[in-house]
Amino acid sequence: MNTMPKQIQEYPFTGSFYRQTDGDVSVPLNERESSEELVLTTVCDIQEASHSMSRDFIEASYAVYFPFDGIVLVRRSDLFRGEMYGMDIIGTVIGVFPSQLGGCKVYIKSLEEE
Repeated sequence: MNTMPKQIQEYPFTGSFYRQTDGDVSVPLNERESSEELVLTTVCDIQEASHSMSRDFIEASYAVYFPFDGIVLVRRSDLFRGEMYGMDIIGTVIGVFPSQLGGCKVYIKSLEEE
């Protein structure tokens, strides 16, 4: 039996925040191609905040914690993609809460089919 304490990391995961762009606005709407604009890739900690089930969908929200240098690049409605212990976490940013202590907490809403 191993009696050594488990090493705990403050930010054990990596995640990316990005935005969907509608493409070139000078092109007619039906010819535009949307793309992703990377906003931030950072080390982070991801924790489930809540979940509920409705019909064939699981709605979950996650709290994502990451360090920042005083300028928050992430905003509401941005998208998030990360991995936590082998599970893909993908969702929409619904709240951004920076702290004077140099960290930021972001809430992510995820809707997945069962």
